[in-house]
Amino acid sequence: MQWVLDWILADPPDLVVHTGDIVLADPDDDADRAFARLVFDGLPCPVVAIPGNHDIGFYDEPAARERRVAAFVATWGADRFALDIAGWRLVGANAYRLGEAAHDEWFGDVVQTAGPVAVFIHQPVGGDPADGWEMPRSARASFDRVTAGTPIQLVASGHRHRAYASGRAVWAPSVTLIGEAVPNGGDPMPGAVEFTFSHDGSFTRTFVRSDDLGRNQRVPA
Repeated sequence: MQWVLDWILADPPDLVVHTGDIVLADPDDDADRAFARLVFDGLPCPVVAIPGNHDIGFYDEPAARERRVAAFVATWGADRFALDIAGWRLVGANAYRLGEAAHDEWFGDVVQTAGPVAVFIHQPVGGDPADGWEMPRSARASFDRVTAGTPIQLVASGHRHRAYASGRAVWAPSVTLIGEAVPNGGDPMPGAVEFTFSHDGSFTRTFVRSDDLGRNQRVPA
């Protein structure tokens, strides 16, 4: 974790987006959540966060979701965001509230813009293995319904612990874990993704990988 903090501090970006799984494992660990907030409070740039399954539980834990989302919001300020930067709208959606009327109404409203739009969401909306940790069909259907006909150029996610890009989908690796080998490839080594958004509607992505000594290596995506 320290290498990514040092990397950000050396050249602070306009925005840091955390795509979830901020706590180690337990969504109900108040101390872990508070410590993570303290770590990110030390950065000299804005930070927004959306929840992962480690933060509020997976799709099969609906009974605890409202309480866990409330704890996440109390710590991070919100479980979603919409920001206009460099001619782009950056939108962070809660993957585990897809299908809820209030969330989907908000999501549909904020992606209905002249464009372009970049969506950040914890889980890939497609293209990942069917191993029980993928987004359920019902949630994918809600995403597709809400975003149909909108100018989304990028869907950025985490969850799968690997750097991977295909079409408009870009997966961020874990900062702290080495991912498992999967059929569609990608780089399982720890790191981050650096995006540069331009006013002409274009963007670039760079996978930033940390080696075992903590030195940073930029690898064009």
